[in-house]
Amino acid sequence: MTGLFNDRYYLNVILAVLFMAGIIISLYLIYSLPAELRLTDGYQPAFTGIYLTIGATFLLGALTLTASLRYQKEVVVMRDRVIDAAQAKRDEAEQAGKTSISLDTVKNSLQQARNQKDILNNGLQAICKQLDAGQGALYLAREDDGKRTVELHNGYALAVGESTVIRFEFGEGLVGQAAASARTLYVDDVPAGYIKIISGLGSASPRYLLIVPIKQQAQVLGIVEIASFTNITEDQRKFVEEAAQLVADKISTKA
Repeated sequence: MTGLFNDRYYLNVILAVLFMAGIIISLYLIYSLPAELRLTDGYQPAFTGIYLTIGATFLLGALTLTASLRYQKEVVVMRDRVIDAAQAKRDEAEQAGKTSISLDTVKNSLQQARNQKDILNNGLQAICKQLDAGQGALYLAREDDGKRTVELHNGYALAVGESTVIRFEFGEGLVGQAAASARTLYVDDVPAGYIKIISGLGSASPRYLLIVPIKQQAQVLGIVEIASFTNITEDQRKFVEEAAQLVADKISTKA
């Protein structure tokens, strides 16, 4: 297909060159017309060459224009096909993502939990594994002396020491904002270095961040934070929200 476009392109170039040559020759013949009239007997012989040259030039011009328009149309068609193919691949990938995630997996993991610690750990692991997340964290809400905070309780691929305490006040940072508003936050362009995942292959920074509140009615019980190297689709976000609700329901029954 590319070779065909190249052939059409070179054909257009050749026709354009011949067209310009015809214009130059026509101008030369018109310029030399007075001398030609003096050397020939009558007007007809002198004008015959000019007529033929100008006619051929206009014919080349028409051919060049037709070929150029046809080439442009083919380029547009080819571009549209490429765009459609790319969109089809994106749709296929998104559809594959839809079929690969299931709330049943989360439900089964939560059913195996014997206490709150198991609930939080099993829930986070099930969510992150299905999304193929780079990193995950689960925070529990608490209140001390009237100050509401969320504190890191569980992690997925999270390099944090056991004695390290990570806590956010309601409204502080992205996690605190999600807790204060009780709404999902999604960031699709995380600044470089904001999050780093360390593995045997080195360190890398995810570009996408999803923060979902775990809530029972209007009460925020905790926060699920997911970091990913790939875009988290709307269906995947909805899945995390529904999974967070399952975790909230399970916590309430164990309380």
